[in-house]
Amino acid sequence: MKVRLTILCENTVGRPIKAVGEHGFACFVETVGGNYLFDTGQGAGILRNASVLNKDLAGIESLVLSHGHYDHAGGLVDVLGATGELKVHAQPEIFQERFWVGEHEKRFIGIPYRRPLLEALGARFHFERQFRDIAPGVFLSGEVPRTTSFERGDPHLMVPSDTGDGFEPDPFKDDLSLVLDTAKGLVVVVGCAHAGLVNIMRHVLDQTGKDRIYAVVGGTHLAGANEEQFDATLGALQDFGIEKIGTSHCTGQLRGAQIQSRFGRRFFFASVGASLEAG
Repeated sequence: MKVRLTILCENTVGRPIKAVGEHGFACFVETVGGNYLFDTGQGAGILRNASVLNKDLAGIESLVLSHGHYDHAGGLVDVLGATGELKVHAQPEIFQERFWVGEHEKRFIGIPYRRPLLEALGARFHFERQFRDIAPGVFLSGEVPRTTSFERGDPHLMVPSDTGDGFEPDPFKDDLSLVLDTAKGLVVVVGCAHAGLVNIMRHVLDQTGKDRIYAVVGGTHLAGANEEQFDATLGALQDFGIEKIGTSHCTGQLRGAQIQSRFGRRFFFASVGASLEAG
């Protein structure tokens, strides 16, 4: 299968076009069987950037939400305005209340809209927990087992405690990736990789029965990773034989530059306007 990925929302704009950057992520996915949208950014740029890049949101087959954060699902209302009724794939816990909790600050960072509003605007949620196909050669990762010892997550990302007393670490069971089976190999699109990038890659290979991943594109959440996690992740990318890696958003500029120095021409910054063809 031949696919083309185009980044519609990201922290930066990578070439001189009349697009806007925002803290968030969205990727337009074109396949021979139809087009899909992966995430929506915050909402500041999704419609403008899609127009600038000549990507027709109204014609997409469905939307996949990687997880329930404002910077990935905040543009959903704008997308629904362009599409009308739309199938939305997500994990059932996507509407979990979520917060960034620091020493002196607490911020709500979950989806900024309630489910009844989104459904009234045309969202038709299809909740998925398992690895499954949504079209020929197009798969959802489902819930990702945590098997690595070094991918521990961000300690500032919290959910209300079940006891109602304070907060506890967000388990991110809803972290969902998109997997495309192309003639060049598997292409994995990640929103923030809260499940751990290596965990995700292992899971994808296990579920597909394939022996290699051609490309990984998206946010890797390595900006705050310690050296142990970062070095182990880069080692795994080398071991998996990744031929193309496009990092963005929560990877951070420093970590992105470090990955580029290691991967050379195999690397690209997945900023607004960047694209990747495979197959």
